[in-house]
Amino acid sequence: MGRTADVVIVGGGVTGLCTALALKERGVGRIEVLERHFTGSGQSGRAAGVIRGCVGHATVAATQLEGQEFYGTFEARYGIPVEVHRTGYLLVARSHERAHVETTVSVAERAGCRLGLVAAEEAVEIQPGLDADPAGVHVFEPGGIYVDPAPATQAIRLAATATGVAIREGCEVKEVVVEGGRVTGVVSNDGNVSAENVLVATSVWGTPQLARLGIEVPVRPHIAQMAFFHVPAGSGQRLQTTLFDSRAGLYMRPEGVAQMFVGRKEKDFHDPDGPAIDPDDYKQTAEYFAVQRMHAGLSVTLPSMSDGFVHRTYACTYDVTPDEMPILEQAEGIDGLFFALGFSGGGFSAAPWVGRRMADCITSGEKPPEITPFKLERFETGETITWSNTPD
Repeated sequence: MGRTADVVIVGGGVTGLCTALALKERGVGRIEVLERHFTGSGQSGRAAGVIRGCVGHATVAATQLEGQEFYGTFEARYGIPVEVHRTGYLLVARSHERAHVETTVSVAERAGCRLGLVAAEEAVEIQPGLDADPAGVHVFEPGGIYVDPAPATQAIRLAATATGVAIREGCEVKEVVVEGGRVTGVVSNDGNVSAENVLVATSVWGTPQLARLGIEVPVRPHIAQMAFFHVPAGSGQRLQTTLFDSRAGLYMRPEGVAQMFVGRKEKDFHDPDGPAIDPDDYKQTAEYFAVQRMHAGLSVTLPSMSDGFVHRTYACTYDVTPDEMPILEQAEGIDGLFFALGFSGGGFSAAPWVGRRMADCITSGEKPPEITPFKLERFETGETITWSNTPD
């Protein structure tokens, strides 16, 4: 082995970077983050960046609230600016979803989130132009935010390097070396590294990496499609809050002054019988019919947007699990091996919380109780996570 580190992190996305930063804050000396492309080049830089505590699972809500705090205080803590858009978060649901939504509000409140039910009239004040059904259900979380994920990920990178973390881009890990039931390092195209602790945080690419070590994880690639819509020419319509509308099946946030980022809540993300997807070779723009459905749904939420137009689209691969929640683990039978993947599109908002807990796990050698819900065996024991803020 050439170089030596205390911890090697495979994957330079937001999860790996947050873990590296947290490890440094816990006094770990030599940390190397190995990224085969450039930092944030996968899901991290393509996330919606919406962070809201309005979630129907207490631990998941806690990850979001910690994300709000982390990004909201980042500049004060590290001296590196991160632009945080404090728009609040508005949930729009149908009348028959009331019981589920009220349970979500109760769970989120117990987790420390400040939110509440609002009348249709108040929802329209929060978001002018909203088609608010008086019989519908509306929830507002004033503390909801969104953050542009690409510059935020690079800000975390700068903070990590300032503390002494070594980040190597263009460095592809070919093998995690295990000898006698213990990790001893990694083999890469940029030299080998000896290390007693290795974290695999490589999204969809982690599935084959772990499989080579005899660890099977139910993480599959899924192509998520998003679009940026522009308001009609001459229109005063603006999106003023981050918003999810169960009627349309869409989530959205502002993008600049006259645009809005729109994504679709999809069902059956994790389809083991679906066609094979190569995360290194796929069309990186949204399909026409997907955008057409988004536009139709957006016109339900904001009727004036029926005359809006598509500005641009993109697609990215999500690393999805059956319950759309991550797997955070310390490997059984291989000392010093840890993995964090399967975020299903929610990694950016959860990364600060995850990074701190994985750092605790690595430094103590024991899994923090908070990560128990995200254990790998939940898929076999029937302890999957139910978290959605609406039933559909």
